[in-house]
Amino acid sequence: MSAQTSDLSGFMVFSLTLLFLMISYCMGTMVHSAWMYEDKNNIGKDSRKGWVLSMVAGTGITGWMFYYGYYMNFIR
Repeated sequence: MSAQTSDLSGFMVFSLTLLFLMISYCMGTMVHSAWMYEDKNNIGKDSRKGWVLSMVAGTGITGWMFYYGYYMNFIR
């Protein structure tokens, strides 16, 4: 048996986490700008509810992209 170093170092995990959060934020702002500036009766442009929903949607989209990339590269 040979000792192998881990493929995921601490810096790599930190980088991936930081990139995930940054991409999620950008996706959330794109969803917010596309969705909130339409005529919405229930949710105003500057509402906290609309902002939170947009950020959750951005996180979901980014999570799906990261999972799909991992699946296509390592599981398949």
